[in-house]
Amino acid sequence: MNLLEIHNHLNKIWGEIFRMNEELKEKLSPMGFKVEPVEEVFNAYIYLEGEWREMIYPHPAFEIKPQGELGATIQSFYIVFGILKDKISQGFVLEFLKKFPKSYIYGSENFLEDIYNHKKPKLPDEVYRLITESQEEVLQFEVEEEEASEIEEKLFGFIKLAKKHGVLEL
Repeated sequence: MNLLEIHNHLNKIWGEIFRMNEELKEKLSPMGFKVEPVEEVFNAYIYLEGEWREMIYPHPAFEIKPQGELGATIQSFYIVFGILKDKISQGFVLEFLKKFPKSYIYGSENFLEDIYNHKKPKLPDEVYRLITESQEEVLQFEVEEEEASEIEEKLFGFIKLAKKHGVLEL
């Protein structure tokens, strides 16, 4: 284990999250979003070596109200939005999976059981069927990228897609 590499990586992800938080406050406000301050998120999970693993240590994130969060783990930067199951259409799922290949879809209650996991992809029709058969009321749509600039770009792409399909409560 190289402690200097770990130190530098943690500084990078925390620094980028603080930077994005400040920049996105101005960019998202006119669009109807409220960007909350950066927080330490505890007891999250990360998908490593084929399974979800608990992160007892904190990672940086901030809420994008309503319904979203932007953060970073040791693995990647991410955005995640909770969407009411009743608002999710087959067209939204199809476009989401096409536009965001590095993504996950999971429930808000049973969040360790993937409906979609880009490391074990499924066809969009199967994903939509699993969503409609799910007992979940809210589904989490998560996108990850290795670089902060890429996740910012994905955030605006997701917002555009979500507005097109009417899945955000703005």
